[in-house]
Amino acid sequence: MNRDEALAYAAELPHAEVTTPFGPDHVVLKVAGKMFAIIPLDEPEPVGMALKFPPEELDDLRAEYPCLERASHMSPVHWSAVRLDGSAPNRTLTSWIRQSYNLVVAGLPKKTQANYPTL
Repeated sequence: MNRDEALAYAAELPHAEVTTPFGPDHVVLKVAGKMFAIIPLDEPEPVGMALKFPPEELDDLRAEYPCLERASHMSPVHWSAVRLDGSAPNRTLTSWIRQSYNLVVAGLPKKTQANYPTL
């Protein structure tokens, strides 16, 4: 999966918003106004994207997948950079994108969660 494929997949998730709050060089994908993915547009391929992960799984995932690195300027407890270098299968990458989306939805107030499907 490359940057364009990752961006297209994330943008197609229900209620996903494509925004550029940090300027034109970074796309921030949001659900209910909360970030679930950040994709830089100014890096050459292979690019990394930042995704949210369950804190209790992140260290083990980083040990298993070399494409997972600490995301600069993001909480290393909840966020990881995912290098789109082909070392993780597309199925795994789409699962991580959905998981990041679901984690954000799960963090919304209960009344709001009802308006957003989990995947």
